[in-house]
Amino acid sequence: MPISRQSFAFILLLGALAALPPLAIDMGLPALPDLEQSLGASSTLAGMTLSVFLFGFAAGPLVLGPLSDQWGRRPILLGGLMLFALAGALCVFSPSIEWLLAARLLQGIGAGAGAVLPIAIVRDLFQGVEARMRLSYVTLVLSLAPVIAPIIGAGLVPIGGWRGIYVVLAVGGAVLLAVTVWGFEESAPAAMRRKASVKQVLANYAFAWRQPVCRRFFLVNGASFACMFAFISGSPLVFISVYGVSAGTFSLIFACVAGGTIAGSFLNTRLTARHVPSARLLGMGLTLGVLATSVVATLAFTGLATATTLVPFLVLSNLSYGLIGPNASHEALHPLPQMAGVAAALLRAIQMLLGSAASALVAWGFDGRSARAMGGVMLLFAVLSAVAFVWGGRKRS
Repeated sequence: MPISRQSFAFILLLGALAALPPLAIDMGLPALPDLEQSLGASSTLAGMTLSVFLFGFAAGPLVLGPLSDQWGRRPILLGGLMLFALAGALCVFSPSIEWLLAARLLQGIGAGAGAVLPIAIVRDLFQGVEARMRLSYVTLVLSLAPVIAPIIGAGLVPIGGWRGIYVVLAVGGAVLLAVTVWGFEESAPAAMRRKASVKQVLANYAFAWRQPVCRRFFLVNGASFACMFAFISGSPLVFISVYGVSAGTFSLIFACVAGGTIAGSFLNTRLTARHVPSARLLGMGLTLGVLATSVVATLAFTGLATATTLVPFLVLSNLSYGLIGPNASHEALHPLPQMAGVAAALLRAIQMLLGSAASALVAWGFDGRSARAMGGVMLLFAVLSAVAFVWGGRKRS
């Protein structure tokens, strides 16, 4: 029996699909030392299990998004989940680090379906306030993944080692596959599906990028995500290496800051239900993001930053993304119902590109003594997101 599209269960399904990538990334972090010892791999090769996954996760949507416009969301989603589950099983039985890296690449590609298709599905089925509310709920469910994934991973390592983590990921993929087979009906109207050559797909990407409204919100969302990703990549360096907090304390800090995104998403659903315009919510989120990251950067560059003083403003920064992400995603896809898969893929690709750039800048600028790199990069991308919003609005008018 199909899951009702108006039900919370349907939102939970979309959120779980979108949560596959962060779960597959963060659950494996506590197991890297065990993986190195078990397979006799260097720390560099063990770390590449994350890099190759991210590469597959970034590249997969660029192919799967256009295919879902041609063949429908359901077959592409089923194929992606099947690949994710099978790749998870290959990870479990990998006899060497080389086999594991190949399996992780495939797993990343499969996870790309979960990253791109929930947004396209919401665009297929809902309009206006309804669409914005559902994207907020998807973001809320998605935001739980970074909070619980390291805790699950740390709990599994003593029981089943690094292979136990991939058992759980494979089983989770298989369960989602079964639920999708049973409960998800095709969302893309048949009248909008068109077969396209590689040349046409590339032309569709170019067309989506050339639309001023779409481009504006691609950049608003991507830069705001990069601000959050600067925290994700920089927080272990700052809190563990600089301030010397324990691994357990760091997990609590990370969960607290990630909870800001959950709070922002929940606030967005409440305000959207009261018909607060998308532009106003974006303005609120962008203003809050710039103010919060300005304080973070100021504390870092004046030497006043401590673990205690930084956390409240990091929470506010993440809360701002809970307001920005759902609204920017909705505005980016709204003008292109006939190619929502392409638009969603481009949204995710730009998001990952800018997130990777933010991570690289934090690593390059980290001085081993302060939070300057993390705070400076967060402020840079918060300002870029606000500039894209204001400048794009002026260009449009």
